[in-house]
Amino acid sequence: MTAQTTAIQSPHIHSNGTSKDYLLDRLCEASEALDAAFEALRLTVPNGRDYYPLGPDAMATAQAQHADRTRRLDAIKAEIDQIAESVSSQ
Repeated sequence: MTAQTTAIQSPHIHSNGTSKDYLLDRLCEASEALDAAFEALRLTVPNGRDYYPLGPDAMATAQAQHADRTRRLDAIKAEIDQIAESVSSQ
């Protein structure tokens, strides 16, 4: 089974929907919160002194898991920013 890439669905601005300004404000707030979360996550980078007692592979595993968390958070931020750009251009 292959992974499918789905285009990010952005809202359509119209008179019966949420206002463009409101959507942009909320998307910008979400983006800024994700920046703060990324900074907090950066401070949790694995330290070898915390893993060496667990065996020779523990640090590499912790680093890989941390990198995966960072990639996932970065992907969410990219989606939010993409939606904001789409809303802004309407």
